[in-house]
Amino acid sequence: MADENILIVSQIDGDFEGFDDEVLFKLMNGTYWIQDEYQYWYHYAYCPAIEILNIGGRPNLRVRGQEVSVPVRQIDDVIESQINGEFSGWEGETEYELTNGQVWKQSSYSYEYTYSYMPEVLIYSAGGGYRMQVEGTSAEVTRIK
Repeated sequence: MADENILIVSQIDGDFEGFDDEVLFKLMNGTYWIQDEYQYWYHYAYCPAIEILNIGGRPNLRVRGQEVSVPVRQIDDVIESQINGEFSGWEGETEYELTNGQVWKQSSYSYEYTYSYMPEVLIYSAGGGYRMQVEGTSAEVTRIK
């Protein structure tokens, strides 16, 4: 495209599973970017090289070597921690104690089983509330402690 220029070249920190809705991307340069517009595209890669491009005045994320990009916005208020113990997915109103002492509770219903012991957690502001991302899955949460 004639009206695009590269703003940042980096890598996704960990697994990349494509685009969906409000996906959070942690980059190796320490910044966080959230998908700003719904678009589904599945593409798995581990730590892929990416570009943040200015396309029509908006930042877009694109995996290098691919043609698909999605609008993103940078966010700063991300909490990084780990589940203190076992994570069995989302069950409705489950509470999650983190190793940093915080306790978060699932605030909207969704059910998805996935098991992991002491997985990494990212919690970020998404619109009017918070989302917790664990093991490639996420749900709305509220802090209770």
